[in-house]
Amino acid sequence: MPYQPPKEILSGIPQSLNGIEVYDAGHAWYGAALSSFGILQNRLVQQRMKLPFVTRWEQLARPELYGWVGIGDPRNSGTMINMFEAFLQACGWDRGWQLLAEIAGNARKFDRISSTTAKDVTLGETAYAFAIDFYAFTQIAVAGRSNMTFALPQDFTAISPDGIAILKGAPNRVVAQRFIDFVLSEEGQKLWFLQRGHPEGPQKYSIERMSVRPDFYKRFRDVSNIEFSPFELKQNFIYNAKLSRERREVVAALAGALLVDTLPELQRAWSSMIRRGPSATDRAELGCTPVSETEALQLSAGPWRNAVVRNQKKIEWQTWAQRKYRRIAGGRDQVSQAK
Repeated sequence: MPYQPPKEILSGIPQSLNGIEVYDAGHAWYGAALSSFGILQNRLVQQRMKLPFVTRWEQLARPELYGWVGIGDPRNSGTMINMFEAFLQACGWDRGWQLLAEIAGNARKFDRISSTTAKDVTLGETAYAFAIDFYAFTQIAVAGRSNMTFALPQDFTAISPDGIAILKGAPNRVVAQRFIDFVLSEEGQKLWFLQRGHPEGPQKYSIERMSVRPDFYKRFRDVSNIEFSPFELKQNFIYNAKLSRERREVVAALAGALLVDTLPELQRAWSSMIRRGPSATDRAELGCTPVSETEALQLSAGPWRNAVVRNQKKIEWQTWAQRKYRRIAGGRDQVSQAK
């Protein structure tokens, strides 16, 4: 049900951010907080192991990061499948899979759940991890801002609002309206944004979420664990949620077959490429997929609903990937023998 809060509340919240709606232009829903995906990093591990601080997704494919990257399994994590999809949308289908394959080659492992991926960075098991912002900020609150940091990559970052709305026919309409007012007000937004124990923040549990009020990021810069403002992010990338929903299961299955279940073979192929110097041909072959973007959408539109087709494709893709990685890894032996 459309509802417009008082002007003094709504005036501090922009209607859109880089082409993404923060709240509905017709006032049917409002973003209560913002969500983003980025890279959680352990500064201490980076310093001790002489690893770089990264500001772009593509930097996670650098050879010196081999074994230091943490990623969750996109088949089990909604966070991870959205991050994988962002690669494919921002970079294009072919380049996106190539970049994901190279980063996966640097992965220590694929975690079943994405919260474990974030915790491993805090423990020093990895130095970098794919992470949604509130998992990252929770770990920063535990380890301290001098030890951990979270970066929104400069090449592309998906920002989205977590919405709140009043349902049509709600029995307590006035109470619902007042609750919307509170959530969007400075008082309510401080509960999302400030650390536990702050006089104006939450008293028992930190929520660690990005505010929809741009001025908070300057006013509380040295108070909140959130050290950057999504409103200052300069990029043209807009995440296509409809496309993501249409091909979600096929993309997850492809990631499972090409990257997760074949990780040992992928790591050997990537390691071999690093030793002999990655060529453009090797990189292209490492990231190539058994289906095109058009074919993936066609599968999603109908055949994928058939369990027999799904299982056949998964086996077929995994076998295809294993042969590809073994062929790439075999190139090192051939080069060595030639020398």
